[in-house]
Amino acid sequence: MSGSKNPLYVVTNNGVDVEAANSLLDLLLKKTGLDQLIPILENIMSILLSQVNSYPMFMEVKKIFDAIFEKVIELMFQAQQMMNKKKV
Repeated sequence: MSGSKNPLYVVTNNGVDVEAANSLLDLLLKKTGLDQLIPILENIMSILLSQVNSYPMFMEVKKIFDAIFEKVIELMFQAQQMMNKKKV
């Protein structure tokens, strides 16, 4: 037997689609649709990192990354709050 954890599933499309989630974070991202933002964020980060050729530029890119991550964390927190309210 490969573990005693209950598997996590995301049910979408009015119960038509069922998808496995690898973790609570993956579950939250898939349930809220934020998982589709990950490739977009990766592309933005890649483009910004390719522009770094000096320390001042690195600091500017870091400020942008910090702002993006702060907003993503805020969105995830809000999504988690919404999911918790639905359960009550």
